[in-house]
This record gives sequence, C-alpha cells and structure tokens, in this order.
Amino acid sequence: MNLVRSMAPVAVWLCLGLLPASSQGLLADSDRMQVMTDTPEFCWHLVNKVAAAQRDPHDVPPDVRMLAREGQRMCDHGLIKAGILRLRRALMLLRDGQ
Repeated sequence: MNLVRSMAPVAVWLCLGLLPASSQGLLADSDRMQVMTDTPEFCWHLVNKVAAAQRDPHDVPPDVRMLAREGQRMCDHGLIKAGILRLRRALMLLRDGQ
C-alpha cells in the first residue's frame, strides 16, 4: 500500500507531462499530444498555423480564406471557441487539399 501511495505523485506528474521527456524513455515534446484549450493564445496559435500553411495565397480555395478570415475576426472580438472552430476547419481543408 505504501508503494501505491508513493507512486501516485509520479503518476500525476506523468499524466500532466511535468517530468522531463528524456527521463525514462518518455516521448519527446513533439510526440506528445497537445492540449487544446479555448484561450486567446491558442486561437492566435491557430491563426499563425493557418498563415504558415498557406504557401501560395492564390492557390488557397476561397472557403479556406473565408474560414481563416472569420476565425481571425472572431479571435479579435473574443469569440474564441467559434474562432478556433473555423481556424481548425481551415487547417483541415488545407491539409486535405495538399
């Protein structure tokens, strides 16, 4: 029973990803699952990802441009969840088209 109690904090740290990735053969940061949150920071992260994914703006379908613009506008006005939804959809369409 003492072993279980002493392992509990380690299990919590592992679940939260607080231990260094290099210790004990854990996944590197790039291999870990990203936590998606409904924050303005994440909304702007997606805005930047969509912008980076659009290599040649002339080849981007109009619906992707519209979704990206709407998503950015919604992030600007504090409509974070709606902005994230549109930006994620734009990213999915860009990835499917390439």
